[in-house]
Parts: sequence; C-alpha cells; structure tokens
Amino acid sequence: MIWVQAICFALLYAVWVLPQTNAIRSGCLTLGALLGLWVIYRSRANGCFQQIQAAPLWLMLCLFVWATIHLLFFSRNYTLQYEEFASIWKSAGLGAIFAAGFGISLVNHQLSAAEQKRLWIIIYTGLLAPTLIYIAKFTLTHKAKEWGISVSDYWLLYSGSAPFYLPKTAYVCFCLPTLGVALGQLARNIHQHSAFKWANLVYLVTIPAVLFVFYGENIKNGVAYGATLILLFALILLLRNIRRFWAVKLVLLLLICSICSLFVKNSIETNDSWRTFIADAKIARDTQTYLQWKYSGAQGYPNNEYGTMVSITNYERMAWAKEGLKFIVQNPLGYGLVERSFGHVAKIQWPDSRLHQSHSGWIDLTLGIGIPGMALIMGALMTLLYQLAKLTKLSNHASIAQNPYGTMIWWVLVSTLIMWCTTEISQKVYFDDLIFWLCLGGGFCMGGFAMVTPGAMPDPKG
Repeated sequence: MIWVQAICFALLYAVWVLPQTNAIRSGCLTLGALLGLWVIYRSRANGCFQQIQAAPLWLMLCLFVWATIHLLFFSRNYTLQYEEFASIWKSAGLGAIFAAGFGISLVNHQLSAAEQKRLWIIIYTGLLAPTLIYIAKFTLTHKAKEWGISVSDYWLLYSGSAPFYLPKTAYVCFCLPTLGVALGQLARNIHQHSAFKWANLVYLVTIPAVLFVFYGENIKNGVAYGATLILLFALILLLRNIRRFWAVKLVLLLLICSICSLFVKNSIETNDSWRTFIADAKIARDTQTYLQWKYSGAQGYPNNEYGTMVSITNYERMAWAKEGLKFIVQNPLGYGLVERSFGHVAKIQWPDSRLHQSHSGWIDLTLGIGIPGMALIMGALMTLLYQLAKLTKLSNHASIAQNPYGTMIWWVLVSTLIMWCTTEISQKVYFDDLIFWLCLGGGFCMGGFAMVTPGAMPDPKG
C-alpha cells in the first residue's frame, strides 16, 4: 500500500500545477484518498485519534466544518462560495484524507533499509520534478531551434495569458519547499555522521537548481525566501553541536552561501525595486493621499522621494497589505472565498476599484475564511512544527530515527509559512497543497507518537 501511496504522491506533486493534467491529478487524489481512508480506519483501533498528538488532524477537520458553517450561515456571496465549496474544498478534502493516511503509513511501515531508500527516492523525485520540468522547459525554449529540435508548445515557457503559461507563484509554491527539504536532509545527514553520502551530492545540486528557477523567472520573493531558508539552515548547522564536524560544516556553509550570494547579487542588480524599497514604502504607507493602488495602473502611479515613479510591485503590494489588514479587522468572520475575497470586500467599499488579491496569501486567506478559520490553520501549523521537532528529539525508535520524512515535513511547513506571507497564493491548487502538507504532518506525528508510546500502531500487514 505504501508504494502506491508514494507513487501517487510523486505523480501528483510533479503535475499539480501543470495545465491539462486534471485526469492525473484527480486519479492520484482519488486513489490516494481511498487508500488513506483504509489506513485511517485501521489506525482507529489503538485510540491514537484520542491522544493530544492528534490535535492537528482534528483542527483540520474543524476547518472543513467551519467552511460548511460559513457557507450555510455567514455567506456574503452564496453562489460563488458554493462553487468553491464544490470544487476547491472538495479537492482539498480528498487531499486531506490522502495525506493523513499517507503520513500514518510513512511512520508505520515495515520496510527494510534498502526498501526505505527506494521509497525515499520515489518521494524525493516527486518533490524535485517541478524544478526539473522547469529546467527542461527553459533549455528547450532557448536551445530547441539552435539544436534543430521540434518542440510542442506545451514544453516551452510563455508569459502573460498564453495557453500553457504558468505564473511565478506556481514555481515558488512547488520549488521552494524542495529547497527546504534538500537543506533539511543535508543538516540531518551531517548530524547523523553521514556527511559523505552520495545522496548529499543530490541535495547540494538541488540548491542551485531551485535558485536557477527563481533566477530564470526573475522571482524576487523566491530569491528572498531561498536566502531565508539558507540562513535558517546555517543557524541550525552552527548552533546544534557546534564543535562536532566543524570542518565539514564550515566548508558546506561556505559553498552554499557562495551559491546563494551569486543569485541574490544578480537579483539585486537586475531589479531596481530593491534599491527604492524604502522610498516606495513611504508612499505606500499613505494610502489616503495616494489612491492609485486601487486601480491597477488605470490612474497611473505616484513618484517617490527620488522624483521617479514608484516600483509598481513595491507600492501596490505594501498598500494592499495595509488595507487588507484593515479589512480583516472589519470582517473578522471572512467574506467566504478562498480566491479574491480581497477584491470583493474592496468593491463593497470602493465600487470603482480594480482590486483582486492583496498578494499576501495569509491576508487573502484570512479575508476568505475569517479569523476562526485562520486560527485553525495556524494552530495546526505551529503545533506540527513543535511536534515534529519534539518527535525527532524524543524518539529512539529505529524506524523513526532513520526516517527522513519528519525532517521533510518540518522544512516544507517552514517554507509554506514564509512563502504565504508575500505571495499571491490563496488560490485553488496552492490551497490544496497547504491542506495536504498540514494533514500529512498530522498523520505522521500522530502515528509517530503512537509508536513511541505504549500501545503501538497496528501492524499494517495484519
């Protein structure tokens, strides 16, 4: 069963944002959910769902209950909200069941060391697939004609509204976590006396590969998030047993920081918006005097203190964030939509506005599901970060100590936490991805704590 779950996950993650892959996505989610239901059913007997460690999964269940209550009693646009309920929330629900069961399986399997290695290869390949697909598209886009290769439009990169265009958001959402996982596995291997494994070379190559995606798409926040994860990696490496493996740690940090600095330097040099950030922030802060942020360029843009037009990205995003926070206070229960609640709330106050999203995923989502819904998500996320760290420290169980998945989930959740801050990510596929990882972590932690406490999980072969 766990092999089928892993293959479904790898396929799903590889194609989740690609156009014209609905059949693959639906098939993987449906099969994964059916298998997840069986695993959850098998796990109920030992009472692990009644333990405090199951709290994240219960919080996720409460989130779906809250979405239903909001639709029935607090909806401000019932038609649109029902459409989302029948699409976004349905697919997120399938993903939640799939992920919870998969998380339990990952910590409760009976695999040999060789089988465990093969399983990890499948899962990591799925995580790496979006990055590899982008690099393949980038290469074919710029070299296919030179090499005399005929390539279909599907395998080329486009901008704007072309049929096969993918927004920058997609690359941040599905490539940044892979960078986090690579860094996490490097740190884990070093601390487990495995600094010279061949797998570490794969993780090292993953770092510039992901940063290249952000470079190729000129994604400023992707570069900033990547630098943040690398800084976190450096702190973990240095502060944990600083005297052990200090030479390996120093060489590794110098190598990774050198790679990162090249991409950061290039991003700063090619984006003037970094240089005018403070000056643009002063203009964006005064949303009452400068009203251009409401109209998406239809009324032009103001000048900053240097006498030049503000960076559109800096100005609009900071102004939208300020007003979005105000809207949350004014609408604590939320408008009801995962997508574009910011624009709908703005239309109520300013009918002539042309706003859609605030470009902060957390602000947009809070405006959609309200403070109660966001409290459930943040409660689950923060609890999981604590539980995963605690499980790693407390567990002496061999199958957990050798298990790379706790580290994987922790770094994915950290990546998710930061990238939702300033990314236009409160949308269908990205919301599905958020719920999936929260439930995967919930299933893993619940199963892990059940294994290291009296009353172990039932034998999956039983």
